Amino acid sequence: MKTLDEKSAEYSAILCNQSGTYTKGEIETAYVVGASENEELVEGELGDFGKALKSLKKGRCVARKEWGKRCFVVKQINSEIDALIVPKMQSLPDHAKEVLSNVGNGSIHYCEQCLLVYPDDTKASIATNYIPDWLDMCANDWILVV
Repeated sequence: MKTLDEKSAEYSAILCNQSGTYTKGEIETAYVVGASENEELVEGELGDFGKALKSLKKGRCVARKEWGKRCFVVKQINSEIDALIVPKMQSLPDHAKEVLSNVGNGSIHYCEQCLLVYPDDTKASIATNYIPDWLDMCANDWILVV
């Protein structure tokens, strides 16, 4: 994991005048950009759960290194399922569809859900809800799935 100083030096080299002399504004910009990127996981580097969570919020797939390639976590996109779609959903039992049709406007709003996905090259992958445990939250071996 790179330090904030290392990240800012990288950004200074990319964004600035390449002369080695930087304005106060260029240095401040490099620190801000470096700090914000340093909040997320970086490909090929390990990170903590905080970085994994920031990466999930940006739409990236993450996993623990110790999981190997058995599974990964993804945050579902918050979405409104229109009342006309709810009756056609395969993921809801008929009784739930009936109950929902009599509540509010009959739509469902999915929000802030994460899935644990078990990829399978030979058939459909399996996805289930994911709630991190203390081992996951305290781990420092989170990676981006590429």
